[in-house]
Amino acid sequence: MKFSMNYLFKNYNRLKSVLLVIAVTLTQSLFANDFNFNIEAEATLISGNHEVFDHNNASAGAFVKAYVANEKANLEFNVNNVPSAGTYNLEILHFNGNTAQELDLYVNNSVQTVYLNPSNWAYQNPAKSTFIEVDLNEGNNTLKFQLTLSDIFLDKFIISSSDSNAFYVSNNGDDNNDGSIQNPWKTITKVNTVVENNNNGGSLAPGAKILFKSGDTFVGQLIIKRSGTEANPIIISNYGTGELPIIKGSGDIEGGDYLEAIKIINSSYLNVTNLWVQNDRKNDTRYGNQEYQSFGIRVFTDKWGGITGNLHFSNLKISNVLGVIVPAANSSDFNTMKVAGIRLEATASEPDTEIAIKDVIIENNYFTNIGKAGVWSLHAGPSDDNNDCYNRNQNIIVRDNNFYYTGGSGVILSKTCNALIENNDFNHTGHSKNSEPRLIGRGSGAWVWSSRNIIAQFNRSYSVRGPNDSYGMHIDFGNKNIFFQYNYSEDSEGGFCEILGKNINSVYRFNVSVNDGFRNTKGNSIWVSNYAGSGNAVKSDENYIYNNTIYVNSSYNTNINYTPDIFINSENTYIYNNIFMTEGSSSIGASVTLNIDTNSELLVANNLFYGNIGQDLVDLDVSPVFTNPQFTSAGATNKDGYVLNSNSGAVDQGTTFIEPVFPMAGQGIFENISSLSLTDPFGISVDLENKIPNIGASNAFNTLSTSSKTVSLFNISPVPSKGQINLRLKSGSDQNVIEIIDLTGKKLYETKLQSNLLDHHIQIPNFIKNGIYLLKVSQGRKQQTKQFILFR
Repeated sequence: MKFSMNYLFKNYNRLKSVLLVIAVTLTQSLFANDFNFNIEAEATLISGNHEVFDHNNASAGAFVKAYVANEKANLEFNVNNVPSAGTYNLEILHFNGNTAQELDLYVNNSVQTVYLNPSNWAYQNPAKSTFIEVDLNEGNNTLKFQLTLSDIFLDKFIISSSDSNAFYVSNNGDDNNDGSIQNPWKTITKVNTVVENNNNGGSLAPGAKILFKSGDTFVGQLIIKRSGTEANPIIISNYGTGELPIIKGSGDIEGGDYLEAIKIINSSYLNVTNLWVQNDRKNDTRYGNQEYQSFGIRVFTDKWGGITGNLHFSNLKISNVLGVIVPAANSSDFNTMKVAGIRLEATASEPDTEIAIKDVIIENNYFTNIGKAGVWSLHAGPSDDNNDCYNRNQNIIVRDNNFYYTGGSGVILSKTCNALIENNDFNHTGHSKNSEPRLIGRGSGAWVWSSRNIIAQFNRSYSVRGPNDSYGMHIDFGNKNIFFQYNYSEDSEGGFCEILGKNINSVYRFNVSVNDGFRNTKGNSIWVSNYAGSGNAVKSDENYIYNNTIYVNSSYNTNINYTPDIFINSENTYIYNNIFMTEGSSSIGASVTLNIDTNSELLVANNLFYGNIGQDLVDLDVSPVFTNPQFTSAGATNKDGYVLNSNSGAVDQGTTFIEPVFPMAGQGIFENISSLSLTDPFGISVDLENKIPNIGASNAFNTLSTSSKTVSLFNISPVPSKGQINLRLKSGSDQNVIEIIDLTGKKLYETKLQSNLLDHHIQIPNFIKNGIYLLKVSQGRKQQTKQFILFR
């Protein structure tokens, strides 16, 4: 398009009879009542005496010089599909050599004189703006500019909604202005005065917007201490066109660089969007001893805020977030490095005050060149064995983000209860390079520590690096109910599956792993360890690794020796229906290390082995399958290459078993999450309750059905209950444990049934108030949860 327009401009005399009218449809932007329309001056219908000039400082590379002499020039364009009549902002971008000018503006049948502010010439800088208000009709409108007294250089026209509750910030503004789009503020310092709390003179009301000018850079620290409401959140965003506005906490700042470019303190109901956040710290003068720290956006809550949240971070670019220096990746100082693109941080709850950050959505953002983590959630308080969510941040969604060349992990969830990590790209996490030594060079795509109820699904990890951990995604120690499903992992140095110590109910299911685990030390396809912190060894219980596809091929990179091992030091571990396939000189399981207590189970069954597979691994399997799985494209570096062909020997050859249950399925942020597997990573349905599955992650061409097992353990009545639940078990057992759990995952009541009868009556304690609860029945390692309503 740019080439064809330039061609027209350069051949204007020959083609001057060609009239170009462009009608641009207004489109919805982020906010429900905001609209944005823009048109280049050279793309309008131009009549009269004028010329078009190319210049790099002009928008789209060209501007119009309109002449007064002879036939006065006119520029006209249509604004179609305006959704409602009202007052809109018109921004005129122009050059005029620091001289105020005027021209007449016709809006439909009305005319007004427009006064253009002094600007610069094109060879000096990009065009400057004049803002005015125009009244538009619903539907179609025509705007025409007519010269009056002088020649005028016009670059672009932008129309957007007029909002009296919006405050604008521009490099061309003045902090003594009123903050309107016509008279914007200039600095972050000014913005900080209105987003302060009430005690310190803050004035921003719920529903207000702070909008930074696109293409501008604002140096300093933005500190937000105000809250919106559910109906009227406070919005921090951009206006205008061009590159996102940059908020930087580092640079040539008197007093030294800031720890955070944006700091949000004890605030709720905020939308932060369409900004570019940077914080490349090189000068620690301001703090003196925090050279390992740097944050793009830091959310902080303490006893003065209590429970804060309802925060939405979207369409952000977060880059160049680096500490002043960095410790060694494999040193004891690794954990002292606190650098993150977005960090959610809560202090410990106090006896009379619960403190946590809740209900956060982080989506559609781009993170790159971050010293350590892209997103990092953590809580400082000690956990409570009777309340999974106490002293943990809660209800965190991280989805549809791109983490690209980060020094550490893409996502770290530390002390978090209920989180969904979904459809993210983790590309070269754990990155390091000689030209930037402040990238720590160690980190998995995502990992969790001391967390509860986490689903990570449909994510993609590529080329993860680092001397420790550094798996596609891994489960650190002290977690419960962690499910990694439907993910794709490729070229991860550490390996595919890592589960450390002191975990309960850790699940890797229906994932695809390609060329993972080539590190000489602790490079594994499966690594289940008892490591639970320095000096602590606690074996994890209820580890499920099933229906995954694990493939390695030595030809992927001839400089790497692909020989991942198997290491299992745990309790009650179940490895079913996985495909282990190698090609070339690669191998899987040449070294197998086992440490299973005599009172625990290690059940390995119906795994498919093809290629160079260690005999010790094969011998673990009670019913191994030996055949070529016949993928659609074995060796492909994408998930779709590992769908099974119709004649694959893995089709219908899986084993059935009692699946682990995700206890929060269907609740809150897990509204669309099922407790059991319903699909494979390719969208093909799975029903392990009624159908024998395939082996591996692909359930393509599956046909066989079975009624040999069921996960239905009990029925309850009545619903709603007035205080007593009648429980009927499907089979007798002397191992029945009954729990009543609220919708946050907090266990309110537990009892053991004293007989193996089928019918029982559960009296709900009086301290449990009316509401919706979950009744959980456990029979050994079998579990089932059902919802009930208490209404006394």
